[in-house]
Amino acid sequence: MERKRILIILGVLVLLIVVIVVVLSIPFLKRKGVFYRIPFLAPEENVKLVRLYFASPDADYLRVEARRILREERITDEAKALVEELIKGPRGNLDPTIPPETQLRELYIVPEEKCVYLDFNQAFQANHPGGSAGELLTIYSLVNTLIDNLKEIERVQILVEGGTIETLAGHIDTTKSFPRNSTIVEY
Repeated sequence: MERKRILIILGVLVLLIVVIVVVLSIPFLKRKGVFYRIPFLAPEENVKLVRLYFASPDADYLRVEARRILREERITDEAKALVEELIKGPRGNLDPTIPPETQLRELYIVPEEKCVYLDFNQAFQANHPGGSAGELLTIYSLVNTLIDNLKEIERVQILVEGGTIETLAGHIDTTKSFPRNSTIVEY
């Protein structure tokens, strides 16, 4: 009985110490900007509501999933954040369009072309499930997400390991950049 009481007191003391440390750390963490890197803790002016496109459950169309991301100073950083959110996949009842093993190696924008170049690792192509519909959904998930959320972008070029690829999975010519496609979106 005495041992149980001691353990309870020690537990309460540890919990109290943790709470005190956290409370005392908040001003320091705010100064360092830690809270501002988490969208639901950041001030509203540092957060941007975006439209991400994922596959419908029947895999026939793209549907919008709204999400909050941190507003970035540079457009390339915001574009990277959008692509990373697509790679993470949907949070709701939609289906992913990009293999989860995919990594964005590089992203750059050519302002005079209004085109963003996305350079993915080999997993983007090697782990793609295939099919012409799957290819369309993957390509336009990226294209529509970037163009809808970044007014500076009108076209998207997909690269793998630094170079153009003829096709993602055997059906659609990916040697050229893509404009937005609203016919594949189900509202």
